[in-house]
Amino acid sequence: LPIGKIEVQTFDFIREPLQEIFGRIVEVGSRLPVPKYAFNPTRGQYHSGAIMKRIEEARLSEWDAAIGVSLEDLFVPEVPFIFGEADRSTRSALLSLARLKPENGSSESREEIMRRRLVSESVHQVGLLRGLAHCPNNRCVMFYAASVQEIDKRGSALCANCKKRLLALS
Repeated sequence: LPIGKIEVQTFDFIREPLQEIFGRIVEVGSRLPVPKYAFNPTRGQYHSGAIMKRIEEARLSEWDAAIGVSLEDLFVPEVPFIFGEADRSTRSALLSLARLKPENGSSESREEIMRRRLVSESVHQVGLLRGLAHCPNNRCVMFYAASVQEIDKRGSALCANCKKRLLALS
């Protein structure tokens, strides 16, 4: 689900990797408005939990899950920021591009890095929705990344153990 002003073309980058890894068709749903209701002026960020409720409400019954993608900077009260969040019980997830954007390099290289990070974070969040847990292998997409450097290092592929777990969950 596109949230706010994100371009629908952004979903073209994540559709194929998600379909390949999880064996599910990926559709782009209706756009949700900029989540003004979730904005915290003190932090200058958006509370992910409030947005997650809207994603849950927007999820169509025939969908396995719904993942919202936003440009807004996200937070949960306990930490300074988050890249994304997933709630397996509601089959809803959210991720933000706000902190995935690289600051250095040519526009082409920044765009490519951004796409790789978007794919990595999308696969990570959907993996959580599908029942995978965080992985201790820092080269596995299910590794919990606290920085963009860790996202870059882990990439977007599942390690052998997580592949086995995913097959067992299917």
